Amino acid sequence: MMNCISPLAVLLLLASANAFAPNFIHQRTPLLVGVPKVTVTDTQLDAKKKDMAQKRKKRGQKFMPKKMERPAALSEVPAADDWGGKTQSTEEKVETMKKGEDEVKQQAAALIATQRDSVDALTLVRKQIESLPVDEMGTAFASSSHAVFDAVLGDDMASKMRSEAQSMFDNNKLELDIGAGLTSAEYASAIKGGQDQYLDCPRSIEYVVSMTRHLSAMINKSGEGSDESKSLGFRLDEAASMAGVRFFDRKARMSSLALLLGKTAEELEESHDNSDLNKKEFGFVVSEDGKIDDGKNDLRRLSVLYFTTPDGWDEECGGGITFEKDGKEVSVAAKNDRLVLFSSDKCSHRMEPWVGANREGGESGSVVITHLVRYSR
Repeated sequence: MMNCISPLAVLLLLASANAFAPNFIHQRTPLLVGVPKVTVTDTQLDAKKKDMAQKRKKRGQKFMPKKMERPAALSEVPAADDWGGKTQSTEEKVETMKKGEDEVKQQAAALIATQRDSVDALTLVRKQIESLPVDEMGTAFASSSHAVFDAVLGDDMASKMRSEAQSMFDNNKLELDIGAGLTSAEYASAIKGGQDQYLDCPRSIEYVVSMTRHLSAMINKSGEGSDESKSLGFRLDEAASMAGVRFFDRKARMSSLALLLGKTAEELEESHDNSDLNKKEFGFVVSEDGKIDDGKNDLRRLSVLYFTTPDGWDEECGGGITFEKDGKEVSVAAKNDRLVLFSSDKCSHRMEPWVGANREGGESGSVVITHLVRYSR
């Protein structure tokens, strides 16, 4: 009778025999029961390797990198060998940074100085205007007369405004006033403000702004509840005005005369001939119909002249203004730092031509004209 051995016992016997078998019995690959052993010859292995190499080669050709083209924008960039082959040291970088900081500080300081000068100019004009006798001005306006005040803003402010007019003339920012004559050498420009013009004449613009605001306010306040003889009977606009600068250059006048008359400068100096400068007729700032060029109502009511002339400029040099009332004429010379006020629509006047003189202090002069307007809004 044969003994029956369970499958489990057979497996355990095989495992024990395999564990204690000699080393030469072990195989590098596991033994697969029931799977036939496949033998690969050397020839087949070489063929397979060649086939794999060909596949890798094809894949490499398929994904070959394309040649990169240099962007056109980089053509403007110098080649590396053109950079000088020099790099900044730490000390040089620090020095560059310090220079940049110094430039920023200088710009900031210049801006602060500009703002301070602007505030000082506006404040100066306000204080000086508010110190003027408003009652005297009111009486003059009511009687169709004029008022004159000297040493108003001081020589320093007057000198700065005159220098601005000279600079604008030198840089062709003024236009010849044809109405005054081809040989008048009177050049003018409207003062409208704005960033561009402020660079040309900051003090003149600040003068007009402060004058408009504070003189108008002062006159408006003086007329409230006072005697009608000292009141304009209307309000002035404290935020709007019309203004301009006029400049005279004697050298330009002599040059135009020499060209026109065919005379030398010496001959012109000896002749003292100013017959080409005919005196204007008396009139008013506002025309009889009360209109301006575009047909709108002319709202100018109070005209203010501020003269800026050098030391030595006298009445013979011209440039002043003459008033007429009741058949009598009163002349006011273009004296430096002088303020002249008169009614734009009621005061008859005549602007005198600028002549100058062949001496120090007679070469050039200027005036800023401001027209305060009636409030209409």
